[in-house]
Amino acid sequence: MVWNYDPVAIANLQIQPSDLSPRLREDLIGIFMQNREKCYFDLHVGRFIASLSLPPADPHAPHPTLVDAILLVGCYFSRAPSLAGFESGLLAAANNNLSTSFHHTDRLHDFIRASNLIAFYYFCKGMYPEAYQQIMTSCHMAVTCGLHQIPSSAWTTMGGSEENDKFLPYPEDAVEQGERIHTFWQAFCLDKMISMVVSRPAHLLGGPDLDPLLQISTPWPRLLSDYETGTVSDLDKKSVTHLFLNQMSTLPGRLETLDSLRSQGYALVYKADSLLIDRPTPQQILVTDSAIQTFTSRLPHLKNSGDCGEIPATPGLSPINYRIVAIHTLAHVASLILHQHGADPSARRRCTAAAQGIAAVIGQLVDTDYSELFIGLGHLWYTAGRILLTVAAHANGPVAEQNRNWALMIISALKRISMVYPPLGFELRQLQQML
Repeated sequence: MVWNYDPVAIANLQIQPSDLSPRLREDLIGIFMQNREKCYFDLHVGRFIASLSLPPADPHAPHPTLVDAILLVGCYFSRAPSLAGFESGLLAAANNNLSTSFHHTDRLHDFIRASNLIAFYYFCKGMYPEAYQQIMTSCHMAVTCGLHQIPSSAWTTMGGSEENDKFLPYPEDAVEQGERIHTFWQAFCLDKMISMVVSRPAHLLGGPDLDPLLQISTPWPRLLSDYETGTVSDLDKKSVTHLFLNQMSTLPGRLETLDSLRSQGYALVYKADSLLIDRPTPQQILVTDSAIQTFTSRLPHLKNSGDCGEIPATPGLSPINYRIVAIHTLAHVASLILHQHGADPSARRRCTAAAQGIAAVIGQLVDTDYSELFIGLGHLWYTAGRILLTVAAHANGPVAEQNRNWALMIISALKRISMVYPPLGFELRQLQQML
């Protein structure tokens, strides 16, 4: 269902969260849980639902700001015009409770999760400056609480640093450890995506020249069930730095997770984008290109239905896995960004291969319900389309025509996804003006 919203009408409807009936609250939470992957969010669903019955002030209950943010995003994902009026009140309540959580240093993990969801909501509504400011809040709090330097995927009974424990108590068990790892990488991915759209610096960085206190060393995320069953290892410590050392992100024989691949993809896209600003050396380009190629070589097929890695092998008639669509697109866009200005034949070949890869992915989406796709995919398509039309404008003959045709395919896909996410209409019009 397409939601043709009126921002003015929504802003004038101040329906409070307390006006939501218990049944509607349950429905909205259910809608959110079904769609949580689209905002890169994960948590132990059973534990969360059980905690809702606790008094709001109980330290094991979710902070009201997280509940409000979940209801807010649930309203958004419902696509129901009849629920649009609740969004304004829920957004105000989530922000008010966010402030309360901060001032009382109360359940700051929930503070970060709620802030991530509010940033995601702003982003989906096309409120990009607000999204950028909100994700900055998330990232700063994540670093303050030490979520950027969780030492291992495996939980132990030993506590963390006294400095971090002042803000966020040591996790009580392995599930809570896994949830914090997922929260960090949600903030990381949203930070990279939003920063690229607004053309501003990201807040969570990684690299050898950074202050050691700011280095990202939190392991790539595993499935929450891995933490719950204890199948994570203390050796699961690979993070951003290892991505550029061509080291496999998992242990030998260990399957990748799609959450991990997505996080790696965003790290590569942002690295390629930031190198264009920093005037990179040939060695920096070579290292990044090698990392992209290694990453691409490990990606599962678009029709893989498994939650992690290349298995189980899926038959040819399996439906497209939308999460893998985004991951493949991240890899191709990273390569396209890195090589777009290259004058040598090798760079041109890499650009061509990346463009063909994006076109091939879009070609698999002919019968797709675009409401299953995430808005960030549309922004990646815009980035690719802009580069291809720029290349076409400076080329002649078959090269110009080829790049233009690929861009037209991207524009066609943007038209469809902008029907689901109206703010993408702005990017669509920009590409159409470049034709």
